[in-house]
Formats: sequence, structure tokens, C-alpha cells
Amino acid sequence: MSASSAPRAPGPGLARMVRRPSPAVAGQRGRRERRKVLLARAAVGATILVVWQLGTATLAPAYVARPVRTIGQIPAVLGDPQFASGVASTLLAVIEGLAIAIAAGTVIGLVMGRLRDIDRALRLYVDSFYAMPLVALVPLLTVWFGYTPAARLAVIVIEAILPIIFSVAEGARHVPADYLDVARIYRAPWWRVQSGVALPAIVPYLLAGIDLAIGRALIGAVVTEFIAGLNGVGYYILFHVRSFHEDQAMVAVAVLIAFALASRGLVSLVVRRGLPWYRAV
Repeated sequence: MSASSAPRAPGPGLARMVRRPSPAVAGQRGRRERRKVLLARAAVGATILVVWQLGTATLAPAYVARPVRTIGQIPAVLGDPQFASGVASTLLAVIEGLAIAIAAGTVIGLVMGRLRDIDRALRLYVDSFYAMPLVALVPLLTVWFGYTPAARLAVIVIEAILPIIFSVAEGARHVPADYLDVARIYRAPWWRVQSGVALPAIVPYLLAGIDLAIGRALIGAVVTEFIAGLNGVGYYILFHVRSFHEDQAMVAVAVLIAFALASRGLVSLVVRRGLPWYRAV
């Protein structure tokens, strides 16, 4: 190869083009992007509130919830002992159900993902429950467990466990082969490979499953309270809607939204702090 055709080293102009920005510049860009996102969200939220207020004021009956009246009812609702009792009952049930679903769903998903025969035996039933509207099971569960908090807990667990099983099983199927090869070279026993190699590798998938399970758990809890008349936020909403106090009911809905966002924000914080290399499954 002639000297004229030999590859050249990049010149200073090209080096400047590929040079990464300094941490200070990158931080400023990140702050600007976050500011833009916050402004966009605030603008969309303000637009929704204005349209809601104007639409209900001109087209809807007087008892329909309106933003201005709903905001005015926040102190009264938050200071209501009945509402505090309902919130505590619902959220404690959701937390308990999520804990059971995470523990059981992780084990079932890991076994399904690592053992093909178990996956073939269970996948049809897991797919069937995931595809059907589980709200249809609430009347049956209230017959089995009675009109008690146990029925609500059962619905929450069933709703929350399915996305966790799916996510964990998917992660277990995609454990890097290099990790498994190293474990086999050191002749690690099967249980040690699953607990020490596969389980840590599926953590991002588990967090993604928990992110989906939070909303499903809240839906299961509220719907069960609607049907069974259990003490909780769902029954509080139903009672006030039926008595034409929709502004108080909207405050309760806002509390549920705040809990869901806070829970998902906690999951995102764990991802950012504990798994900085992880972006999306």
C-alpha cells in the first residue's frame, strides 16, 4: 500500500468535533432539558384544568366536580377522620399485597425462566389470567373470602403478581451466557447459579414488573372496595359520588394518583441510584 493511501490520523478539527462536553456543560444541558420538561408538563396540566373548569361550568350540571371547588375541598377532606381511615386501609392493603406479589412472583418467574419444562406447564395459565379482566373474579373472591379485607388482599395479589412473573421470567431467559459459563467453570451448584447469578441479573426486569404492578394493585383494591363495600378510598369515592359530593371524591382520586406517582418515582430512584447503567428493559 502506498504512502498516499495510508490512513491519516484525525486532525485537530476532527478531534474537536468528537470531543465530549465537559461535566459542567453536560450538567447545564441536563438542567435546561429538565426545565423544559417541567414547563411542558405544567402547560399541559394548566390547559387540562382550564378546559375542565370551563367545560363543567358551561355544559355540566352543578354537582359535577370542578377544579376550583375541588381545590377548595382539599383541607376538609384531608382532615376528615373517615377519609384518613380509608386511605390507611387501602394503602396498607396495597403495600402488603405488593410485598406478597413481589416475593411469590420473583420465585415463580425465575423458575419459569430458567426451567423450560416448568415454563411450558405454567405459561398457558399465566397467559390466561393475564389476558382476562381480573375484575370479573372479584364477585367470586368475595364469596370465597367473604366481604372482608382478605378478599381485597387476594385481588391485589392476583393483579400485581402477573406482570412481575412475566418480567422476571423474561429476564431469567436473557441472563448473559458469559455469566453462566463462568459459574459452570467453577462448578457452582444449580441453586448457587440461580441465586448468585440469575437473580441479580434479573433485577432490572423485576423493577420494571413492580412499576407495572403498582397501578394494577391500586385498581384491584379500589374495585374490590366498590363491589364489597369495604372501608377504603374506593368506598369513600363511591359514597360521595352517589351523594353528589363529587368534589370530595375527586380529592380522593387525586390522593390515589399521588400515591401511584410517588411509588413509581421510588422505583425510578432505585434504578437511577442502584443501577446507573440501566435504562429500559
